[in-house]
Amino acid sequence: MNDTPSMVDQLDTIADRDDIDINGRSVACRSWGAGPVVLLVHGASGCWTHWVRNIGRLSQRNRVVVPDLPGFGDSESLAGPPDAEDLADSLVQIVDAVIGVEAQLDIVGFSFGGIIAGLTAHQMGQRAQHLVVISAGGLGINARVAGGPLGGPRDELTRFMFANPHTADETALGIHLDGQKRTRFKTGSIPSSTLLLDVIGQVTAELHVVYSDRDAFGGGDPSGRLDLILGSRPDARCHTITNAGHWSPYEAPDQINTILTEVLAPNTNAIDTIR
Repeated sequence: MNDTPSMVDQLDTIADRDDIDINGRSVACRSWGAGPVVLLVHGASGCWTHWVRNIGRLSQRNRVVVPDLPGFGDSESLAGPPDAEDLADSLVQIVDAVIGVEAQLDIVGFSFGGIIAGLTAHQMGQRAQHLVVISAGGLGINARVAGGPLGGPRDELTRFMFANPHTADETALGIHLDGQKRTRFKTGSIPSSTLLLDVIGQVTAELHVVYSDRDAFGGGDPSGRLDLILGSRPDARCHTITNAGHWSPYEAPDQINTILTEVLAPNTNAIDTIR
């Protein structure tokens, strides 16, 4: 591995880490920076490192709180079998422990984490100011990626996560393999469920939805997913990431970071698309 230690370990070294007791289980949470709180929720088969290319930019003016969900990364598994609502409840407890019971925040979730972020925002009510879901499932779509046998972990990354093969560098590969190795939670049918679609109409937070134009799980066309979300939340702000695949926070960090900094900036209006 070339630069995995320098990128991931540098962020880990400067993080404030809390190990929080959730119903007798230890859950790890890292944070960086100071200011309005933004909670980042990682995807399946991963941990806080899904956000390695976004934490630095966001922490320049926000307190960025990034837990490992129970059963992922450094966090112990909940007594189980836990479900998606249990993970959302854990996030509420983490937020209460780290920033305070009454504190308000913004919530951003990637992929599987977008579903959990939506459930968390629903549980938190008015405390959640903005909800941003990136490449999220939970819309009742059973996404399948076409293709033949995989040639190994790097081919897996290229086929499922990225639009451009060169993005599957040593850092991405290291994060991917480590995430797979340390994931115990079974997502099962959660990604293809309607869990996110069922709650977004009841979420009071300002909703922003981000999909990529070359997401393998979306068939390269996000319009169908956006239509489903707009059917429940006509006021949702839709953003399109260009020339990127599913893991857009890593493949297109400039586009994602621009969206997030503008959406989360106080007293400013968010842009509709990044072209």
